[in-house]
Amino acid sequence: MARARAISASTTTTRGRRARATPRRRSTTTTRRAAGDPRTSGEAFARDAVRDENRAASAVRGAGSEHFLVGEPTYAYGSTTRKLPRRIVLVRHGESEGNVDESEYTRTPDSQVRLTARGHEQAESTGRELRDMMDADGDNYKLFFYISPYRRSKETAIGIAKAFSGRQILGVREEPQLREQDFGNFQDYERKQAEKLERHRFGRFFYRFPNGESGADVYDRITMFSDHMVRDIDAGRFPEDANMILCTHGLTLRLFLMRWFHWTVAEYERIANPSNSQPIILERRDSISIEASMHTKECYVLAQESKEGLSGCTDDMCTMILPEECWSRALQLGPDVNHSLLPPPAVPKPSTERFDEC
Repeated sequence: MARARAISASTTTTRGRRARATPRRRSTTTTRRAAGDPRTSGEAFARDAVRDENRAASAVRGAGSEHFLVGEPTYAYGSTTRKLPRRIVLVRHGESEGNVDESEYTRTPDSQVRLTARGHEQAESTGRELRDMMDADGDNYKLFFYISPYRRSKETAIGIAKAFSGRQILGVREEPQLREQDFGNFQDYERKQAEKLERHRFGRFFYRFPNGESGADVYDRITMFSDHMVRDIDAGRFPEDANMILCTHGLTLRLFLMRWFHWTVAEYERIANPSNSQPIILERRDSISIEASMHTKECYVLAQESKEGLSGCTDDMCTMILPEECWSRALQLGPDVNHSLLPPPAVPKPSTERFDEC
């Protein structure tokens, strides 16, 4: 009984101490210390020490440093570190053996499918075309390559790079997120043709191949890639005269554009692949006054010639769309522009061309 009274008195005392502490707005750590909470000896003190250390490091580091602590924001709109590359060039790989003969995928892993002789010629021709375009900018331009790990994309990048000197190439980064849509290991030809017909009925964006990916899956990883690339740009990782070259695949290229310009699913589904090795160019908008507060994606526009190389693309799909400007497009119910909750916009009907996904 005496022990019970002692415990009761101790509890009352502790409660009273906490009650008196409330008006003084004492910190959680202080309250725990006053109450004899053992957690104050480790967790809270360690957390406070890390917080104080981060604050001190931030003060010493200053605004011009290129190094950041984990967990701190590394960029913001209006950052003085942002340097906008002159162009972002998307290139679908050159003609591959799988483009010529789809049975190639039944005996060769998709990642190891090679370019044809014609595909190598296309890649080298694209390199010369890009060089001529960039030479008009002057002699100081640079290139940085992001490449899919698939062999046909690497061979395309090599063909393009032949047109330039080594000093013009800043670097090359392999990005698995730029790989082709996964259709499912070694492919059974007859079964895969049936699945592609089923995809046409189900919807090309949402249909997931057995043991493979849907277009939506690819969109998710492309979102991560584009966000990483924008952070690199905003952190000033590349000079302003740089040209970013992304060697990738047809479907992945279209989904990059969908993510960058905020296309709807219906808009994506009416776009056809560009031709093999055809450059699709996003140009920096030097014709307007780019404000520091603008989102990096707003600073680029799809080149007119590139728009014409994407069957089904319209003028209003060539720049980043802000949410407050595209709500009516988001209410479109399907690839048919007349199937909407609102009056149809003045855009063409979906393309009826055969879609080559490889």
